[in-house]
Order: sequence, then structure tokens, then C-alpha cells
Amino acid sequence: MSEKKPEPKGLAEGLLGRLGISGDADEPTARSIMARVGGWVGILESALPALSFVLVLTIFNSTVAAVITAVLIAVGFIGRQIVRGKPLSQAIAGLVGVAITAFLPLREGGKPADYFVPGFFTNGIYAAVITAVLSIGWLVFLIRWVASPAARTQLKAKAPRYQRFTIAALLFVALFVARLAVQLPLYFSGQIEALGIARVVMGVPPYALCIWLAWLLLRVAPSASR
Repeated sequence: MSEKKPEPKGLAEGLLGRLGISGDADEPTARSIMARVGGWVGILESALPALSFVLVLTIFNSTVAAVITAVLIAVGFIGRQIVRGKPLSQAIAGLVGVAITAFLPLREGGKPADYFVPGFFTNGIYAAVITAVLSIGWLVFLIRWVASPAARTQLKAKAPRYQRFTIAALLFVALFVARLAVQLPLYFSGQIEALGIARVVMGVPPYALCIWLAWLLLRVAPSASR
């Protein structure tokens, strides 16, 4: 008996796969969600650089000292990941990101709040790419629906599952947009302490919540064969 080949994933499924979420995942638990965000080490890696930056800047009023402290912590976490077998390409990408984060506030004309600028671009790019891919996916779906009456039965079977994947992906878009909506005004008004707190509070906790909600959606998603 030949093995049944897995059905190719759609655009929405592929997007959530990139976010580390699978449609056939078991019911989420605190342990599984913690694993998705990297455990306690992942939480510390996400929060400590920004917290240390704000703390050192507030106490010593020195951008250089704040940047150096945050960079050393971030590089320490990257070094730990390399030792534990993280692909070198990912480590290099992480180091490039750290270098950009350090350069912006220290460059001529830079300001301390520029430390948070790369995060704005990251959230904006993620939100734009996911939205664009979902839009293209639904456009292709509609074109196939109109142009190929013979394919409508198959499309009807796949539509409910695709809708759930789309909603799950949009949860993350909402998170990325919410981060920008809250943090950009703080950046432009120069409220660095509030910006640092917002960066931490809107980091891992809401991301873990999105994972949990997406898991619940995908766990009950009907398969295309139903």
C-alpha cells in the first residue's frame, strides 16, 4: 500500500507554520506555549535587553552605557544559542539586528529612543506581509471559484479550514498593529521609560495569548476531506 502524500498547505497555513503553529497541534498547555516562546530563557531574552537599556539610561543618563549593557545581554543570549546548536545563519542575523539596534541611538543625530526603532520595522513588515499574503490567497480563491465551476466542490470543502487559518493569522496581525499603535506615539513624544515598559508588556505575553487562541481555532478546524 502506497503512503498517502500530505496535502499541500495553503498560504495561511504556511504563514502560521512560519510562526510555529500547526493545524494538527494538540490542545495547548502552559508547557507547550512556553516552549513556543522559548521557555523562561526566551522570555528573558525578549525582555532583559530593553529593560536594562531603560534602567541604565534612567539611572546614569548615559545612552552609551545603556546601549552597551543591552548589547552585551543580547550577545550573551545569542552566544548561548550558538553553544546549544542554533544554526549559524540565524545567529549572524541576530548579531546584525543587535548591531543595527546599537548603531541607531549612537549615530550622529541619534537619540536614545532610536534603540526601539528596529522593532517598529519588524512589526510593520510582519503585519504587511501576512496581510498581503492572506489577501492574495483569498483573491486566488475567488478567481478559481468564478473561473472553474468544476473546482467549486473542492473549494467549498477547503473554505472553512482556510477561514480558520486566516482568522488565526489575523490575530498576529492585530498584535503587530497594536504594538505600533501604542509604541509609536510614545517614541515620538520621547517617553522612553513608558516605551520600554510597553515593549516588554506587549512582547511575549500577548504573543503567547495569540498562540493559544490560534491553537484553539486550528484544533477544531474541519479538514478538507469532510
